[in-house]
Amino acid sequence: MMLLLMSMGRSNPITWEKVAEGYMSGVMEEKAVWWDSTYAELVPNGDSTTLLIFLGRRPTGGYSVEVEEIKGNSKSLEVVAREVCPKPGSMLLQVITSPFVAVKVSVPKPLPVSLKVKRCRKE
Repeated sequence: MMLLLMSMGRSNPITWEKVAEGYMSGVMEEKAVWWDSTYAELVPNGDSTTLLIFLGRRPTGGYSVEVEEIKGNSKSLEVVAREVCPKPGSMLLQVITSPFVAVKVSVPKPLPVSLKVKRCRKE
């Protein structure tokens, strides 16, 4: 009984599947949000279990964001994402970009989300 009570408060891994990604979301701040009609152009087949992770404004092309882990409990989700930077010396699109990734999450309803982004190392 004690083990059951202790495990109820812990975060558990959540499964997800990538459904869309891009580099021109138009969202200039770093955040994670649930899909709604605002994002219909980015994820046409999204629904209430689609989570969008925005990397925010980046100075050039070559950046992307990847989900590493999603943990949760009955009250909230925690997303751990990784920023992917362009390789040193690579030819880049010289335009401000705003990378994003959309994932279908195995939860019955949207929950409050916190986002942690692991930064890439610039060499």
